[in-house]
Amino acid sequence: MEIFFRKELLEYREPEHPECPQRLSAIVNFLEKKGKKQLHSFEQVSETLLLEVHSQRLVNMVKNNNFFDPDTPNIPDIYFYACLSAGGAVAAAQSALDRRDACALIRPPGHHAGKDFLGGFCYFNNMAIAATHCLKTVKKVAILDLDGHHGNGTESIFKDVDRVIFVSIHQHPAYPGTGLVSFSNCYNFPVKPNTAFSDYKIFLVEAIGLIRRFAPDILGISLGFDTHLDDPLLQLRFVDSDYYHMAKMIASGVSCPVFIVLEGGYDIASIGNSFFCFLSGWEKTKNRNG
Repeated sequence: MEIFFRKELLEYREPEHPECPQRLSAIVNFLEKKGKKQLHSFEQVSETLLLEVHSQRLVNMVKNNNFFDPDTPNIPDIYFYACLSAGGAVAAAQSALDRRDACALIRPPGHHAGKDFLGGFCYFNNMAIAATHCLKTVKKVAILDLDGHHGNGTESIFKDVDRVIFVSIHQHPAYPGTGLVSFSNCYNFPVKPNTAFSDYKIFLVEAIGLIRRFAPDILGISLGFDTHLDDPLLQLRFVDSDYYHMAKMIASGVSCPVFIVLEGGYDIASIGNSFFCFLSGWEKTKNRNG
C-alpha cells in the first residue's frame, strides 16, 4: 500500500485540542521504526475541485478565517492545511485509480464537513473531494466510513447520488447524533457504547456485502481509530490487533482498488501500532491474494 504524508500537516495546533499533530507523528514514527520509510508527497487541492463539493460561502469562510465553531478551531492558515489535507486524499484516490491501493495520512479530518458547513474538527470533506475526483474517471464509487463517529458531512453530500453508496458503522449515542437509519443510497449501522470488535464485525460483514452487491469501480475508506478502547472521545472497545483483522476482512471481501483516508483517533499511545496493525493485515491479505 502506498502511503501519502506531508510534514507540513504537523505544523498547526490548537492548545489542549484532541486533534493534534501528535496523532500523525505517532503513526509516521511507528512506521519508520518498522522500516516503512517510503512516504509519498502530494500537492494541495485546487479551489476548483473544492467548489465541486463545497459552496463558495464555505470556502470563503475558511479562506478568510471568518467562522466560529466550538469544536473546530479558527487557526491561522487553516485554509492551506485543509487544502493540503484534501490534496492527500485526492493523491491516494488517484493512486487507487492507477491500480495501487493507497492511504493518506492527513489532518485535519473531513467527514463531518458538508457542502455548506464545517464542524467536528473538519473544514473540508477530504473523502467527498477524493470521491468526486474518482467519479470523473469511473462510474461507481463506494464509501465505507469506519470512524467511530458518523460521517454526517459525507452522507449529506452524497445522499441520493445513484453512482455512490455511503456505508457507516459508528457509535450511538455520540457526536454528531446522526446516522440512526438507512435511506436511499446511505446505509447506517449504529452500535452501542462498549461494543467490542467481536460484535462490531457482524456489521462489518453486512457492510462488505452491501459494497460487493453495489460492485463499485473503487472503494474509499474513511478510517478512524477512535474505536479504540483507550480513545478519549468514544466508548468502543477495540484493541490494537482488531485493526489487523478488520483490514483482512475488507481486503479479502472486496476486489476493486481501494484508497484510505485518515479521519479520527485521539489516543496518541495506541494510534501508531493500531495503524500498523491495519496496514499489516491489509498487505498480508493482498500479498497472499495477489
